[in-house]
Amino acid sequence: MADLSEILKRLQALQQQTKEKETKAELGRIVKLLEDFARAPKTTPLDVANAFRDVVDQVQTEARDAPGVGTTIKSLDLEVKAFVHVEDDGVTALSFPPPDSAIDGSSLSTLRISFGAIPGVAPPAQE
Repeated sequence: MADLSEILKRLQALQQQTKEKETKAELGRIVKLLEDFARAPKTTPLDVANAFRDVVDQVQTEARDAPGVGTTIKSLDLEVKAFVHVEDDGVTALSFPPPDSAIDGSSLSTLRISFGAIPGVAPPAQE
């Protein structure tokens, strides 16, 4: 299977060779989308879940340490749009296009993560 840089080179060569303006413009848009994809930061779904789990943990820790009545997050639902792909080493990765990218949001996959608070159980009192 060809890697992304090889695909980009082929598309750019086709863009140079074609005479039809609409086809040339469309190839240019495809090249731009692929270049945006290649530059997009990559992470794993587990990294995303762990980052938000850390946020929930921090809020709960601050609530436990706060004087008086504490409040915390009971649940957190997160929905993220990204490209999902499998790297050469078999790791599933997410690529997040930059906010100013021309990529249509409907072409991205949706990752839904739900977090729920788990009540902490105090250890039994020592006698």
